[in-house]
Amino acid sequence: MSQSDGADFIQDWVRRGASEAEAHLGSIGLLHRVVGGPFVMGSRFHPREAPRREVQVPEFEIAHAPVMVKQFAAFIEAGGYAERPWWSEAGWAWRQGAALGWGRDDRSRPSDWRNQEGRADHPVAGVTVYEAEAYCRWLGAQKGRVVRLPTEEQWEKAARGDDGRPFPWGGEFKPGQANVLESDLKHTTPTASLPGDVSPCGAADMGGNVQEWTASSYAPPPDDLFVAGQDLRVARGGSFNDTAFGARVSYRRGYPAGYYFPFLGFRIVVADR
Repeated sequence: MSQSDGADFIQDWVRRGASEAEAHLGSIGLLHRVVGGPFVMGSRFHPREAPRREVQVPEFEIAHAPVMVKQFAAFIEAGGYAERPWWSEAGWAWRQGAALGWGRDDRSRPSDWRNQEGRADHPVAGVTVYEAEAYCRWLGAQKGRVVRLPTEEQWEKAARGDDGRPFPWGGEFKPGQANVLESDLKHTTPTASLPGDVSPCGAADMGGNVQEWTASSYAPPPDDLFVAGQDLRVARGGSFNDTAFGARVSYRRGYPAGYYFPFLGFRIVVADR
């Protein structure tokens, strides 16, 4: 499908959606504005996080919490998995089974979707970066805004602020403050349900609950073993499967774009067109 064909489809879809209520179930949710400016990114505690450096980030808006199951369900119900224009070329190849699925037999919904549906207010997990990107395009077309995954610079700026703190909430970690292993919750929790896990801009769950895909490519250090030529993306934040080390704002991992885990979700950033 050509770029112009894709644009025509989206315009037709939006016009059609005006008279079809089910096409407008998508929700951006609460956003926090992150003031632009410099901040010190990275740390000296792990090769993946080095070097510490000053980064300049323009102003942007980021979602209060990771995308929830009930928000992602609207994408499924609207037929998002069947509509080519929402998907990147690599994402559509994955969707059609032409790319490695890492054990994923059903590519028409997130992994373990039947069980996730019973946790509507938890963050959606078990999604590849391709599914996250398709959701963003679909939601942006509804709302007339640019919706996408954050870059890792945006993600860390929202999590850290500009005062150099090691955790979203400040300088120390206490069990129960975020959904990580030390809190012994052992699964996702409803988004924003742990009031201690809040960043300087007001965003929740940046220290724990689920790791989050970003739009940034991952260049592995020498001790990270990946097959050459893979499309690797950065994931940020801790999860119920990570120790408090993962709750630090500089914590980062790299995964192939087609990977999915029960501890890996995403949140969005939003801009005007």
